[in-house]
Amino acid sequence: MLLGILKSPLPATVLAVGLAFGAVAPLPNTAAAGATQTQPRMAKASDRTGEVYLFRGILNVFSQGMDRLGARLRDQGFQVRVLNHSSWSTVAAEIAARRKDVRNPEPVFLIGHSLGADAVILVAERLKDHEIPVALAVTFDPVHPRPAPANIRRCVNFFQSDNGFGAAIKPGPGFRSALVNMDLKDRRDLGHVSLDKASFLHDKVITEMMRLSRPIRRGSAG
Repeated sequence: MLLGILKSPLPATVLAVGLAFGAVAPLPNTAAAGATQTQPRMAKASDRTGEVYLFRGILNVFSQGMDRLGARLRDQGFQVRVLNHSSWSTVAAEIAARRKDVRNPEPVFLIGHSLGADAVILVAERLKDHEIPVALAVTFDPVHPRPAPANIRRCVNFFQSDNGFGAAIKPGPGFRSALVNMDLKDRRDLGHVSLDKASFLHDKVITEMMRLSRPIRRGSAG
């Protein structure tokens, strides 16, 4: 039954971790979480421009750092959605569909951990097919990342080269933008399932996003 709910092939090491801990770590109530994410927010002068998508890894269990970072970004005024990595193609299609009718689109920010980090690159690749830029892509310990496509304006990769999971990201064909690979192998207090929860890395992401966005006042939805 467990394998039946997985929607994409998984590296054996990642699957082994999921099987080892899945029985003791309950799945989040994703339906309730989705309802919370779609609730309208009142207009605030401190809102920020940007479509922000954060992708969790396997089973939504080991990437709770994405939820924490998402909450902090909401506090800064960003519109945020936190999803499982398997939603990547749906997200890419939604972004592409919205862009058809928008004259001045807001920047796209993609963030993910583990398989969610791999999903960040997959979304960016799909958006490249529609000539849609990604203002910032942030990956936390990607497992088997594809090269960064040329439509990413800035890519930051936090990883550990010696933990059996993380990997550096290479530039793809035509990539001429900034690509930062930060190897945290010397941080023995961190590992694959804790790196995404590091508050000092969240601080770096928020700083990047504040720099790449601007204040905006949004009307209340609904």
